[in-house]
Amino acid sequence: MTQSDEELHPSPHQRVEEQGYRHVGHVLHPDQDLTVVVGPLLRQALAAGEPVVIACPEQVASLLVAALDGAGEVHLAPDQRSDERPPAVLAAIADLIDEQAPGDGHRLHLVTGPGGPDGDPAVSVQIEALLNHVLAERPVDQLCLLGPATEEGPDVEAAARATHPWLLTAEGVVRSPDFRAPEELLREVQRAMVPDPLEETEPTLAITDLDDMRALRRALNRVLADSALSADAAQDFVLAIDEVTANANEHGVPPVDVRLWCTPERLLCAITDRGTAFDDPLVGYGPAHGDMSVGGMGLWLARRSVDSLTATPADDSGDGCTVRLVVNAG
Repeated sequence: MTQSDEELHPSPHQRVEEQGYRHVGHVLHPDQDLTVVVGPLLRQALAAGEPVVIACPEQVASLLVAALDGAGEVHLAPDQRSDERPPAVLAAIADLIDEQAPGDGHRLHLVTGPGGPDGDPAVSVQIEALLNHVLAERPVDQLCLLGPATEEGPDVEAAARATHPWLLTAEGVVRSPDFRAPEELLREVQRAMVPDPLEETEPTLAITDLDDMRALRRALNRVLADSALSADAAQDFVLAIDEVTANANEHGVPPVDVRLWCTPERLLCAITDRGTAFDDPLVGYGPAHGDMSVGGMGLWLARRSVDSLTATPADDSGDGCTVRLVVNAG
């Protein structure tokens, strides 16, 4: 079945009538003229009176601005760094959209990327998948420029198809045939991260049947003072461990055990209780309600303080819950 012309080239009226977030991916190629593919899409938006925001590296932003000269309302914004922790990137993009959204019934068009060559592909996949969840209600079209693809690197094309419901091609915007739900992708990434190899070694700190949170904090501060973390990073790590441990005590089943591994490159804390592992990899990527005094913000705070947070059954039988917090020291 071939797609109709309306599907390939949605009219301005169709775009305005669409509700919520429209996530479009495009993989760059070395021999491609970016403005030939991207320019028509953005010109169509500008012709409909819809603002365009470009938040790309300087070289890419300059090309797009020149191509759109005189076409309409184009704004430049800081490049949204994809090498930051996913919660920080997600929050920055959401804030940018909220600042720039026209608020008059029109949609905002945001162009981001590409990320740097040294970015972690697994982190990029998480961010792109989570955008579909975190921004679901925002009236915005986001065009993510990805790559460029290389023979030696990860399969950027496959990642783009899996994380973007829509793809920008030479024929226009088409639906991705391989798009996967964010929670499905995140579960797959999470399964690949556990168990952590550090767990095969002797922990730096081990506390079984935790019954004194203040004693835990003192022990953590003592151990982390000699770690590769800066004072601020160590304080953030203690905060994350404290939040997750408090959550295990309140919502899990005791006893609660805490194990910490410290190496010059990375630190891992595994917190285990005897309850049921929560099976929602999307939880904690946005504040539960925005009122810090009410509570219920623990996972959101923890995710913002570490490089990785995963929750899985504690053993193969499915009994217990282990939450692993990882901080990269480099």
